[in-house]
Amino acid sequence: MTGQEPPRKPSGDDDQPPPDTGMGMTAVAYLLSGMLVWGAIGWLVDHWVGTSGIFAGIGAVLGVGGGVYLIVRRLGA
Repeated sequence: MTGQEPPRKPSGDDDQPPPDTGMGMTAVAYLLSGMLVWGAIGWLVDHWVGTSGIFAGIGAVLGVGGGVYLIVRRLGA
């Protein structure tokens, strides 16, 4: 119909995404990056010391623990 205005947005809506958007991907990224970074550091220690993977495993476990800590601390889950 001619002469009609489009509907107006509510006064408080400024097209911001909800605050929890992407929290799941953030949690997965914390877990994977912690495991990869600390596992790689452990692998380097293994290479330097001459062991066969023990420090890489310890590093990966510590990385997952650090990732869980960050998830709880930053995302409040």
